[in-house]
Amino acid sequence: MGDALDRLPVEMVRFINTPVAQPFHKGRNIAWIGSVVVAVVIGTLLNVVAVNTMVAITVMLGMILLNGTVVWLRFRSHASTPLAVNMHHPFMDGEPMGEAILLVQLSNGTWIDPGVHRLRIIPDDLIGGFNLAQDTIDFPILGHFSSAKERTTELVRHMALINQAIALRDAVNEVPDPIEEARGRELIETGLLERSWLEEDGELDVESPLVSFFRGKE
Repeated sequence: MGDALDRLPVEMVRFINTPVAQPFHKGRNIAWIGSVVVAVVIGTLLNVVAVNTMVAITVMLGMILLNGTVVWLRFRSHASTPLAVNMHHPFMDGEPMGEAILLVQLSNGTWIDPGVHRLRIIPDDLIGGFNLAQDTIDFPILGHFSSAKERTTELVRHMALINQAIALRDAVNEVPDPIEEARGRELIETGLLERSWLEEDGELDVESPLVSFFRGKE
């Protein structure tokens, strides 16, 4: 991890501008056009059956405004994802030619390299909202992430995208998964402890049932 950056470097691309996020743009446009068409059709029908044309126009404009607001809020949820990647990241939908890099934006607007571990959000009891932390044993805090009072669907979606981006970055850079390494070490240490324990118990005159079981398997 490096120092926090006040501005996003020019070589970094925000998530919403990456090729993998283009379906969100298309979905927004289709939903917007569809809502306008439906509103115009309903407004026209009301104009035919209604005495007052202004009523039909008012209903039509109200539907356009309401549907447009819903479409914009849904798109904004994706557009506000605090994530940026460089051209070598798989989100750019191209053949990586170098090291993949990603940055995550904190609530104060600064950008940071989150490191090699997966991330999670932890409630901040001091100022409220949530802190961004590495998903390890001691959960080191990286900074304040969101002022939301609860875990919203938007927050959950953002964290899922960020952790997916980290996993893809590490796959491109051929970085070993720290979770898998920890599991491997745990298996090795467990095996050593079991072998040591069995060897010590094997020196006793009376074998325990567990030792007898293992000896029977040999």
